[in-house]
Amino acid sequence: MVDSEGYIDINIFVYWLGNHPAFGRPSYEWIKKIEEAPRRKYVTSALTLYQTMVIIAGLTGKNLKDQELVEEVVNSIESLSGLRIMPLTVEDITQATKLMKEYSLEYEDAIHLATALRSKAKEIISNDEDFDRTPLKRKFR
Repeated sequence: MVDSEGYIDINIFVYWLGNHPAFGRPSYEWIKKIEEAPRRKYVTSALTLYQTMVIIAGLTGKNLKDQELVEEVVNSIESLSGLRIMPLTVEDITQATKLMKEYSLEYEDAIHLATALRSKAKEIISNDEDFDRTPLKRKFR
């Protein structure tokens, strides 16, 4: 298994797919880097796909019964050749409770951190400053 260089946080996908006015462009730049990266250089969690679908559905007024929406989100993320999507494990779920306390994170962020650490990521691509308290180097712009 290749160690990942960077863990891609959910907000990169939400800003990109949602065409966010302030963060859409820098997120799109990261998406281009992921597309051009060697296979599996970047990683995210399967949880990211679900969270992205929920948020995009809310932003667009759609819901998860909309098969086109679900397929669009899944295909957009899954098609990024430099991205590996890791399954969410029971260990990630339980480790996250410890990471919440250790790094003063919300549970969802702690799950992403647990997955990133398991993947041996060196950095996290996110504009969420809460990750500055973790052992990963945070990058966004």
